[in-house]
Amino acid sequence: MSIFLGLLWVGIGAAWLWMAWLMSQRRLAFGSRWGILRPWARTSEEAWFEAHQAMATSVGLGGAVTVLGGLVIVVSGLDNIVGQIGFFVAVFASVIGQFVGLRQAKAAVERLTNAPAPG
Repeated sequence: MSIFLGLLWVGIGAAWLWMAWLMSQRRLAFGSRWGILRPWARTSEEAWFEAHQAMATSVGLGGAVTVLGGLVIVVSGLDNIVGQIGFFVAVFASVIGQFVGLRQAKAAVERLTNAPAPG
């Protein structure tokens, strides 16, 4: 079971890395269902791409650490402290990477428009 859980977190981290790459390369189509779905990111195409590029680094870093946490789970299992730390690192990195990235994206849109973004 711990191998499955570890591989799941490796997959989640890999998905975040792929998404970060798409964001950094401006490959997410404006207004698509993938990416930031907040109204302030959809105000214009320029705001969309600026927000996603600002978010890419945090999402990529969070994804890389999530992959590492998942690999720790695969190697050590969950029945010891190392595997449990790997699990918490994977979860924490995934959540914090998204949270920090979203805040950076909102700040980038605010700088772009010179006005506070709603919500």
